[in-house]
Amino acid sequence: MADPELIRKTIADYVARFRDDRDGWLALWAADATMEDPVGSPVRHGIDSIAEFYDQSQASADSVELRADGPVIVLGNEASFRFFARPTLGGVAFSLPAIDVMTFDDDARITSQRAFVDFAMLAPAED
Repeated sequence: MADPELIRKTIADYVARFRDDRDGWLALWAADATMEDPVGSPVRHGIDSIAEFYDQSQASADSVELRADGPVIVLGNEASFRFFARPTLGGVAFSLPAIDVMTFDDDARITSQRAFVDFAMLAPAED
């Protein structure tokens, strides 16, 4: 089982690297990881499919960053956390709340991710 602090570091890196560090962000994932983002969409399998998600996300806006909001809760090899996705479209920043639930291997690499997102909550950013 991974150390809880290593899992928290992986999540901090996941949030920090998403904006502009594709290779660093992908390095946080196990090769055979799965991603369901958002929940209810087809599950992606493997790093190539997850890389495709990253590329599509970044191409959908001028820029996309993530901002953590609140504690990371770790139990065993699982964690959940709340964050805001912050896409900028046409020079206007937006905010979208989300909750990720993840599992991790013994090296604190992400083995699965599920994102709980309601796109109806997308709104102009207030800051």
